[in-house]
Amino acid sequence: MFLCNDYRAYVIAALVLSWHLPTVAAEDDRFQLGACSDNRTEEVLERTKRLINFPINGGVAKVVLGFLAPVRFSHPLPRSLNCGVNLQANYMIPANIVFPHPESIFQNRNHRGYGDRYSRRWVYATIEKWLTMALGTGRRARECLLRTVCEVADTPLHHNGLVGELLDVIFTPQESDALSTKFLMARRYGANGVDCLRLYAACPWGMGLLDNVSRVLV
Repeated sequence: MFLCNDYRAYVIAALVLSWHLPTVAAEDDRFQLGACSDNRTEEVLERTKRLINFPINGGVAKVVLGFLAPVRFSHPLPRSLNCGVNLQANYMIPANIVFPHPESIFQNRNHRGYGDRYSRRWVYATIEKWLTMALGTGRRARECLLRTVCEVADTPLHHNGLVGELLDVIFTPQESDALSTKFLMARRYGANGVDCLRLYAACPWGMGLLDNVSRVLV
């Protein structure tokens, strides 16, 4: 196959260009990779750390709900008086992320009985210990405690406001409590109108818990 001179010149020029173009492209690629390795790669690796801010030694998150109302009263001297009631709740904040996951505070009531059946027994043990220190003997302290339960059952104190209601709750044992049967019998004696002072003669008048703070009006 024979080509004319013009075509031969074009073919030679094409071969020369095809021989040099890959070399130029390779040099351009090396230049771009070098530029990327010098600048762009460092920018990608230099990333700001993401951190969680935990307070030092934990801390407490506090929620306060309050109600404030003015109090009106007749007095010649102008003055300002307000009555405020608030409800406060504190929640502990973990000091770091390695703290164990806390259990739920609001547990399912179906899996746990209402209240603690040993709470009233603990209160009675504390009162009896205090009476033993005040009266000198443990038997007299137990008799005075039983007499108080009997008197509260005979004459409830719920009409005396919040303090009376609290005394009724404390000194009214239930069958579900882990207590001695003597406390339940003392409650039954008082509810049936038995003379508590005569029944528990080891605790004379003046030594009972309610002798100095209450008085039965006939």
